[in-house]
Amino acid sequence: MEYNIVKDQRGVLHTMLDSMKRGDEVVYHIGEYAAGKHKADAMELYSQGKCILFQRKLGPGKFAYVARKPLKP
Repeated sequence: MEYNIVKDQRGVLHTMLDSMKRGDEVVYHIGEYAAGKHKADAMELYSQGKCILFQRKLGPGKFAYVARKPLKP
């Protein structure tokens, strides 16, 4: 399942990952570069091994930045 928190307030990514099933994804930013209010949270969760970060190309110069809950703990 894919969720989108682009318009949500900062801090919601932690809560989302806790409630998501393994393999679920959440789009936390859409734009040309990795940025936005959820970037710091995404990097923190990634460094703790709680998510995998990647980008998905949407069009010329536009990407969806995604955090995926790992399949294995």
